Amino acid sequence: MARTKEFEDDLVLDRAAELFWRLGYEVVTIQDLESATGLGRGSLYNAYGDKQGLFIAAIEHYAARHSSAPLEHLGNHDVGKGIRLMLEAIIKRMNDPANPPGCLLINTSLTAGAGSAEIDAIITGKAKAMEVLLVEAIKRARAGAQIPADSDPRQLARFYCAVAQGLAVTHKTTKDTAILRDIVAVAMRSWPAALRKEKRPASRARQRG
Repeated sequence: MARTKEFEDDLVLDRAAELFWRLGYEVVTIQDLESATGLGRGSLYNAYGDKQGLFIAAIEHYAARHSSAPLEHLGNHDVGKGIRLMLEAIIKRMNDPANPPGCLLINTSLTAGAGSAEIDAIITGKAKAMEVLLVEAIKRARAGAQIPADSDPRQLARFYCAVAQGLAVTHKTTKDTAILRDIVAVAMRSWPAALRKEKRPASRARQRG
């Protein structure tokens, strides 16, 4: 009969994710995880298999807790506003002093890495999932005439994915949220609807001339 776990998964994964987020996968040791979670090596191995298994569980837990909420803004009727709210939610998360700088997924991808094809695939998959949601939202914006008909949803989605990832990199290196807000301000001026509005006064001025 399998032993019943005598601890709360969420609490253990919160503490493990925070440790991996702050120090990086390669730096964290089993001893570090024991200290952070309050569990012995045997309990950790029984529950998660090994360090990589715990890290993968921590990534999934992190994504559900920290990455999902910003993406919910993409359901906004005004897609441009939804993208801005998504980026602002990412900044709000980074501005929380309880969180380490940057993003666990981006921090991991920027380091020497976990040396695991499985972990690399999971991180790539999370980025791809964000792109897919952005493409769907931007197609909806195009169909609703919120942006010009010749707008390319995939190109725009990849651009805003890069902006979101860039926020994490910049916060990791500067910890300055004012810089992040400047990045978002410029990025949103690249939203096709915004560009279209900027062009209208100029064209009207030429007509009056």
